[in-house]
Amino acid sequence: MARVVASHQVAQAVTSQRAVAEMLAEQDIASEAEAFLVSTAFTTEAESFMRMYESAGAGGADRLVASLVQDAGRAAESVAVTVRPNVGYARHLSPPSCSRCAVLAGRIYRYSQGFQRHPGCDCTMSAVADGDITQAVDPLEMLKAGQLTGLSKADARALADGADFGQVVNVRRLKAGLTESGRVLSRRGRPTPEAIYARTSSRDEAVAALAKAGYII
Repeated sequence: MARVVASHQVAQAVTSQRAVAEMLAEQDIASEAEAFLVSTAFTTEAESFMRMYESAGAGGADRLVASLVQDAGRAAESVAVTVRPNVGYARHLSPPSCSRCAVLAGRIYRYSQGFQRHPGCDCTMSAVADGDITQAVDPLEMLKAGQLTGLSKADARALADGADFGQVVNVRRLKAGLTESGRVLSRRGRPTPEAIYARTSSRDEAVAALAKAGYII
């Protein structure tokens, strides 16, 4: 099982690297990669996977596998963005979506900002030029269209009465806890891309550290 999951993670990493180039080409953004990804670096080692699999139980096994594959893809995509100068990423929803994700949708992030997620999150990212104008999603329109989950009747009533959406969901976000993509993945003792971004102060430093950790060639 662990070997099958790892093979899917490798495939997702390869797809993510190719996707970043295609996203930029569609936007007529010329930004060549300074290095190429090592797709196997984004896999979960068998021992770590089995511990997580046993903890998840029968009911959570499918969700765990999907989450690990998605995390591998997002981590690979973030590295593919990092090795291109003047490129960041935008966060996109896959409706129906929860209120926590709706608050963040459409925002533009620097290459070094980790992808905030929760268990089962299916949000995606797309490569964009630094300084691009954000296309934020209107969560109230999503609520009216029935594409927003995770709100109580009291929350919906407060929003209908004019309450600020960000304030309404803030407590829920803090309780649920959004974490950065990739932190659940074992790197065989190597720092995750997110840890590397946190401890480096420039893109050049980050690229050098990613290469040293074996994520890129």
